[in-house]
Amino acid sequence: MAVGGTLLKLEALSKSFGGLRAVNNLSFEVKAGTITSLIGGNGAGKTTAFNLITGNLAPDAGHIAFRDTRIDGLPPHKVARAGIARGFQELRLFNRLSARDNIEVAIPGQRGEGLVRALIGGRGLRKERDATTARSGALLRELMIESQGHALAEQLSYGQQKLLSLGRLLATEAELLLLDEPTSGLSPDMINDFCTRMRALTKVGKTILLIEHNVEIVMQLSDWVVVMHQGTMIAEGKPEDVRNNVTVMHTYLGITS
Repeated sequence: MAVGGTLLKLEALSKSFGGLRAVNNLSFEVKAGTITSLIGGNGAGKTTAFNLITGNLAPDAGHIAFRDTRIDGLPPHKVARAGIARGFQELRLFNRLSARDNIEVAIPGQRGEGLVRALIGGRGLRKERDATTARSGALLRELMIESQGHALAEQLSYGQQKLLSLGRLLATEAELLLLDEPTSGLSPDMINDFCTRMRALTKVGKTILLIEHNVEIVMQLSDWVVVMHQGTMIAEGKPEDVRNNVTVMHTYLGITS
């Protein structure tokens, strides 16, 4: 998809839990090749919006389109196959697998699973395995954790685990990456490195939708910002416009004058 075209579109999306309207008539677009930040206080509905996009929840009303195709109501595995990958605040790594294995299990299109194929796969299976190993090695090098490839995920530092989590998303080859608080717990140096990596990813065809509480990171990194409050979008625009929006200043940033 051409850079700047609409990749993801949410239209009049709503979701309730009992009497609580977690997402209320939410509409916004994510342009291809950009970084869009979804911000708001705790309980604003950001995570629910992510769950609706990824198929973990079905909307009560409204539509979600990815590459102009409806995906609302699809199960998560079909949303993932369509080209959407999601990271979580809790990293959800396989702690007792190596860093390399954590990445390799996320690489799509592998046909080597199963006893029969493992026994008779022959040259085709070896070729597939070599390609998987090469891909995981390239991602480990790109993330600068190649030296930790054989270490268990639980043995890595928290920053390295964050990078490994990103590597698993990249291994899926998804076009749209949904990242939930990816800089939380990182040192200032690692946050700067993260921002550099995010920008580099957009230059190679990735699109990013980001939940982030650090306002300075949002303003530095984003092409577009969507602000939610109590399930409703209260503002959207370029970072500088959102920062100067009176409603946002009062409701989210807590600035009263």
